[in-house]
Amino acid sequence: MTKLIIVRHCQALGNLERFFQGKIDSDITPRGQKQIEETAEFLKSEKIDVIYTSTKKRARLSAEGINKYHRRAILVDERLCEIDAGKWEGVYLSDIEKLYPEQFYNWRHAPSEFQAPDGESMKDVYNRVKSALDDIIKNNTGKTVCIVSHGCAIMNMVCCLHGKPVENIGDFPIGTNMSVNIVGIDESMKTEFLIENYSEHLT
Repeated sequence: MTKLIIVRHCQALGNLERFFQGKIDSDITPRGQKQIEETAEFLKSEKIDVIYTSTKKRARLSAEGINKYHRRAILVDERLCEIDAGKWEGVYLSDIEKLYPEQFYNWRHAPSEFQAPDGESMKDVYNRVKSALDDIIKNNTGKTVCIVSHGCAIMNMVCCLHGKPVENIGDFPIGTNMSVNIVGIDESMKTEFLIENYSEHLT
């Protein structure tokens, strides 16, 4: 049995101040640091063999915090990064709603159709994270792998691991910062979600 522990990064400035982060390398907040500590404690008893993270600071620091009790290799993979939101990046959500009403509607209500101006489409993100998952699972058969990534990227991973196409992504909401998904994968590649968007470990 291969186990994936998929964790969204801690609270960063974009989450606190409500601007779209995407590929921006935002600093984490004091609350984010507390979330890292609580999640590290929650995952302390898991037998983690390796940790993968996106290149972004908010994910890397979250991965390093989780690794406090495990001291495993942390591998960085660009494919685990958040959606490239083009002209939305760094813009407050309240302004995005006014400036780009059609795309904002899709982001909220028809995410499979979403693409910000000059940004990635949701299908692009789905294919990118699916490629990363395929490689991670293939290279870590029988191991427990922690993956630290981002809200939209994880939403696509969860959709993929449920065996659904990108058109069904709206069925899988984005979890809170440092929410945890744990997925078991057997030898036939059948997946079972043990927990999904779990956040009760956070105060």
